[in-house]
Amino acid sequence: MVINEIVAQPQPISWLPWAVQYFFFIGIASCAALLACVARWVSHQHSEQFERVCLFIALTCGITAPLALTADLHQTARFWHFYAWPTPWSWMPWGALFLPLFTLLLGLWFVLFHLRPATVRFTPLLRWLALGAALTAVGLLLYTGREVSVVRARPLWFSYAFPVAMFISAMSALLALLSVAMRDVARRLAQGQVLTLLLLAGVMLAWYLGDTLSGDALRQQWQGNPQTRVDILILITLWAAAVVFALVASRNTLPLTATLANALLVAGLCWTLRWAVLMGGQTIPKNNALMNDYTLPMGTDGLLAIVGTFGLWFALMITVREGVNWLSRRLQHA
Repeated sequence: MVINEIVAQPQPISWLPWAVQYFFFIGIASCAALLACVARWVSHQHSEQFERVCLFIALTCGITAPLALTADLHQTARFWHFYAWPTPWSWMPWGALFLPLFTLLLGLWFVLFHLRPATVRFTPLLRWLALGAALTAVGLLLYTGREVSVVRARPLWFSYAFPVAMFISAMSALLALLSVAMRDVARRLAQGQVLTLLLLAGVMLAWYLGDTLSGDALRQQWQGNPQTRVDILILITLWAAAVVFALVASRNTLPLTATLANALLVAGLCWTLRWAVLMGGQTIPKNNALMNDYTLPMGTDGLLAIVGTFGLWFALMITVREGVNWLSRRLQHA
């Protein structure tokens, strides 16, 4: 007779790399929408440039993120259940409301911004579209943070530090991306990057040292799980390198290749933080003493998902840029 120990059964990983891609792209898109809204409402010599670049990043990331999210839903057709049977006491239906509204407002804002020569009478609407997009961006930041940090069954996730760390790391990655496209204000952006990186370190340190269920889980993982130690050491290394790059860039104008390397480094820090917390948190068992091993598959639920999502983002950037250039030429001839 075979006896199975129920409470010691290994648990499969339910959130796949698609979820990490969603958290990465929606964080950057939301932060870009917030900065673009500030640029629309605050008059400055660089306001138009900030708004244009931030809108471009927000729109392309804002389209990529929900596609990654629907891929992570194992039964994509169930998405409409959020609307048919609303449960406002849960964070998930709020995400189903904020996400399409955010993308819609961004799209309208982007189109009207680039059609200003032909739609001058609609220009005042841009400020209110910007405000609406910013409010939905705040809603998305809250939703994506709290849908994870309310899960008490995952002690590592159960912390208010999680949504704060996700927001600050995404803002730091956005500033690094902006420095590639806005060379004339790269030093100011690097100063902001230093500030956000220091804030991120403070939040992560408070998370680790905190007298909370999540802090205890993190310290226990550091002591007993070699993979967690590796993840934390990688994050510390990426953070230190990013701080050095940002400090140098805040004092000197770096060449484009160095600025691009800095952007890739900070984006790597932002992505690795999400991977370590979201995927690593699932290897910690809910109700047994085993570890749930995870190996990255090569197919659509693993490496191909990661590469394909970034490929989609690059394809969207090329398509949107060429579409804007074509529209600009048409408006000039008209």
